[in-house]
Amino acid sequence: MERKYTVLRYMAYSLEILIFYIIQGVPDLIPNVLGGKPLLLIPVALTIACFENEVPAMAFGVACGGMMDFGVGTHFGFYTIALAIVCFFVGYFAENYFNTKLVITLIISLVLIPLLISLNFVINYIFAGFSKGGYYFVHHTLATMGYTFVTVPVFYGINRVLSRGFNDNLF
Repeated sequence: MERKYTVLRYMAYSLEILIFYIIQGVPDLIPNVLGGKPLLLIPVALTIACFENEVPAMAFGVACGGMMDFGVGTHFGFYTIALAIVCFFVGYFAENYFNTKLVITLIISLVLIPLLISLNFVINYIFAGFSKGGYYFVHHTLATMGYTFVTVPVFYGINRVLSRGFNDNLF
């Protein structure tokens, strides 16, 4: 019986990823704030990882990263590899060392969202020789980081309901 609920929970996570991938990709659906738009699949992957153990967390990190690489137009494989590694460790630590709470998830996101987006910026703009990298970082990348971080509580709530609902057989 528990296997059935695990499959349903994973299907719900997959549907969530697909829905927010579509929302992220529709032009002008989410307004620009200070020149940046949120990367919705990063907090989706991180919050799923907070509620799952390392292997499913890594799998959903790969799914979110692959969709981001395809949709955001970055070097293909960057977000796939980065989110796979990050989600694996977040899932491992969440399973073994801490209870998932909003504060813990916000701290994890406060560290990892700027790290991932900054590393992507360095690879795509600095290493590529983009001449106005500093301007772009200040006027676009910082806004993207902040806007992405602000969405974390929404995804935490969604994934908490999905995780607890299917784990406690509420659905």
